[in-house]
Amino acid sequence: MKGYRILVIALLLTTAAVQSTFAQKEKYQSIFIYNFSKYVKWPEGSVSGKFVIGVFGSSGIKQELDEMATTKNVGGTPIEVLQFSTTAGIEECHILYLVSSESGRIAQIIEAVKGKPVLVVTDKPGMSGKGAAINFVELDGKIKFEINQQVTEAHGLKVSSSLTNLAIIVKN
Repeated sequence: MKGYRILVIALLLTTAAVQSTFAQKEKYQSIFIYNFSKYVKWPEGSVSGKFVIGVFGSSGIKQELDEMATTKNVGGTPIEVLQFSTTAGIEECHILYLVSSESGRIAQIIEAVKGKPVLVVTDKPGMSGKGAAINFVELDGKIKFEINQQVTEAHGLKVSSSLTNLAIIVKN
């Protein structure tokens, strides 16, 4: 019975550590997403009213972004965070974060925002080659990001050299 208790305690500690790691990753990614808004320029007239950050799929990053939106803005424009489970309305986003569990729908997402000034951000290897503008990657235990400049240009977005200098540049 003692061995069973030790096993249960070990599993609980491992689960707590993994959840903490996910929460920390989501916090860092939400900070990155907010900072992307400072270094990407949207076409004239495409940002009015509210700056919309969408989350496609279910993830704790939504709560992190909601928290951030209560104290931050983008160029004086309030931030609104929306959650999506279908492509209806995603073309109204300025930034759309595609949860990794929904990455199988990347083609559908890209088709829905084709030609629109939407910065699609993902978190799964290979997504920047499939149409995502920015993709989070983990290298040496650190969160980094890839930028596909062809994609950003196709969406009418201009990325600051300050941001591209920090990124891993991906080409189609």
